Amino acid sequence: MPIGEPDGRTTPRLERIVRTFRTTGINAEAEPRMDARLRTHAAFSVPLGQAAYAAGGPVAPAGDPNAVHGMIRLVRQNLAAMPTPPVPRGFAALRTLPEGLLMTPLRRFLRSPTAVHSGLNDTSPATAAELERLTEQMRADAKSR
Repeated sequence: MPIGEPDGRTTPRLERIVRTFRTTGINAEAEPRMDARLRTHAAFSVPLGQAAYAAGGPVAPAGDPNAVHGMIRLVRQNLAAMPTPPVPRGFAALRTLPEGLLMTPLRRFLRSPTAVHSGLNDTSPATAAELERLTEQMRADAKSR
């Protein structure tokens, strides 16, 4: 679990929090680029969440190649609009790998127990509102640059 201070510093407080999580068995680590990590997470998870929400869960869009292509395009747009490189760095591959290579693992993920038992399966109005708000924030951030 990445944990970080807003300004990226490693403070005694941050070290204490990381130590506390580790003591309880949760693998925590200090993340100096927490803002970039959260932006990367939103860039990837919001398109998936919106498609899953619209379809009533993550399994339905997995069976629709057009929906998966749309998710990939939105993820790429979101990552390209970020003010910093993605964190973790591996997400940068989503911008450059051929779309065809991304289709199978993304479809497999959407059908997986991890996706099915995650927030991607939440069809509450609060989820829709949160996804819309995150979309607005990402758009506003991209326009301000």
